Amino acid sequence: MMELFGMAFFRNAFLMCFLLGILFGTLSFFVVMRGLSFMGAGIAHTAFAGVALGLLLDINPFYTSLVFCVLSALVIGRIVRMGRISYDVSIGIFFSFSMALGALFIALRKDYTFDLMGYLFGNILGVTDFDRTLVVIALLVFLPFVILFLHRILFASFDEEVAAVSGVPIAILENTMLIFLAAIIVVSIKIVGIILVSALIVLPASFGLLLSRDFRLVLAAGISYTVLIMLGGLVLSYNLDTPTGATMVTGGTLVYFAALGASRFFARSS
Repeated sequence: MMELFGMAFFRNAFLMCFLLGILFGTLSFFVVMRGLSFMGAGIAHTAFAGVALGLLLDINPFYTSLVFCVLSALVIGRIVRMGRISYDVSIGIFFSFSMALGALFIALRKDYTFDLMGYLFGNILGVTDFDRTLVVIALLVFLPFVILFLHRILFASFDEEVAAVSGVPIAILENTMLIFLAAIIVVSIKIVGIILVSALIVLPASFGLLLSRDFRLVLAAGISYTVLIMLGGLVLSYNLDTPTGATMVTGGTLVYFAALGASRFFARSS
């Protein structure tokens, strides 16, 4: 085990597990509380069109996917607030539209040599200084926002109508959360993958809610759970020579269902 830390790429991946564990463990709580779990999956797949657009235009896919995902999240939020269609319907439409659009962009750029599979499934062992800087910036911006507006977000999550009457800026908070959700997904898709990032949005808070209804404990449990499954998946994938992102999510899902089974067993026993 210790010989792995002699390799720079493994040390970088190890550090990234801690940073992303804190980021997704925190984000997951607010996404689940606001009922935006499916939104995370939708935006993650919307990023596919942004990446493909970057390939077509010879632009860094990070920038095109960031703009595409943020705009998509805001448009979906606006459409839902207008009361025309629900979140699940709008996300389903954008999900299929963005995947189809991404396929068209790739078809138009037939001579591309870009590692598209890396964006689909991630490569935490190939973390660059640019990737690490982006994650640190996301943490430094997102965590202060959470600390400053924690009670307002919780108030809006539990009773949106009363919160609005009490002066909580619901639309601004929701748009800000959607922007953070889109940005954090884009920051991490190269590391854990478009297909797998949605699990890290839903699983941490879901695990924490099995243990407690106190939001402090749910946050702490979610962060601890995310860090542990990422570190465990990293080590296990290296030893088994399996895809790292897939190993993390598979292990995390198994741990979640084991905790779910245990919680139901103890509930029946008591």
